[in-house]
Amino acid sequence: MDKKNQTIIMWIAGIAIFFLVATQLPISPWFAIVTKTTCMDNTVSYWDLDGNVLDTQGLNNGNAYNVSFISGKLGQAIEFNGTGYVSFPAITPTAVVMWVKDYSINDSDYYFIANLNGTNYVNGALDNTKQIIPIGPSFGLGFNGSVDEMATFTSLSVSDMLIIYNEGNARKVCYTVSAEENVSCKDFATEQVTDPGTGCLNYSGDFFPNCTYEWETASQYKIESNKCEKYFYCQNPCLTTGDCYTSNQACLEKLTYDCYLIVSNVCVKKTDYASCVTNVSRYENLTVCQADLNVTTTTTTTTTTTTDSTTMETVKAKLDEEIFKIGDFSIKLYHLLIALIAIIAILYFTGAFGKKK
Repeated sequence: MDKKNQTIIMWIAGIAIFFLVATQLPISPWFAIVTKTTCMDNTVSYWDLDGNVLDTQGLNNGNAYNVSFISGKLGQAIEFNGTGYVSFPAITPTAVVMWVKDYSINDSDYYFIANLNGTNYVNGALDNTKQIIPIGPSFGLGFNGSVDEMATFTSLSVSDMLIIYNEGNARKVCYTVSAEENVSCKDFATEQVTDPGTGCLNYSGDFFPNCTYEWETASQYKIESNKCEKYFYCQNPCLTTGDCYTSNQACLEKLTYDCYLIVSNVCVKKTDYASCVTNVSRYENLTVCQADLNVTTTTTTTTTTTTDSTTMETVKAKLDEEIFKIGDFSIKLYHLLIALIAIIAILYFTGAFGKKK
């Protein structure tokens, strides 16, 4: 077999192998590990107290002193010995829930306390015999027992309170679930949430590759080098200086543009958004504007000349108009005008208008 035929056969074999492998590859959308955290409506702060006193939803983190963490109602709980405490920011929530075990009265299990805008519930029923521990700088000081699953809300209905109570079995105020999901860029982006306390973007899991995320509700725009650049809330330096915009459109309207408009038969440079973006009569550069302006001027001149010529033709036709006839001779308007001029001249020179000097 000659070299030319060998080359052809190798090309054919290579193409066949390529298509064979390509058709066996799974054609599936991208997947990503997405971690979703879902909380009860109107949650402000949530402390699961699983080994720390961090507020997983807000800004009200605590500092613990002389406390320990033990097995609790769900996961771990914080244990107080009478002298230990947690320093939380002073807050006055509308609604608060917590699970409490009081060692001083030999509680064998945690009881659920909820205070909904001043109305107290214990284990899901109206009851004032047990009260919440006030959340503040000395939380737990003087208390001998343990606390678990604590949260505050802007408002909490009785039905939602009973869901958290879960017939004594407890339900977490916020659930976090991780799963592999088939997601598009947009779908994955919508799983990100903005912290209502800090404005910071909260996310977990890896950013999806090759995606441009549209954080319309979680970003602001700042003009840099005459372009609108997007900043995440947590990284945004313009939040403190006030020179950023809440939408891309608002930012675009503040950029400097370069275009020309014909104003009073002159090409005028414009730099604003309305003139250079939304105005359909704009010109991208001066050369194009002036070229169009010359065409317009020529058209105007031609129209004027044509109009003057038309007027002269009309006057000529009027003068040549027949007034009456004497025999076969047509008396026209210009005949009368010539006769009138002649009569006036004769009268003038014969002194009919007065003595000639």
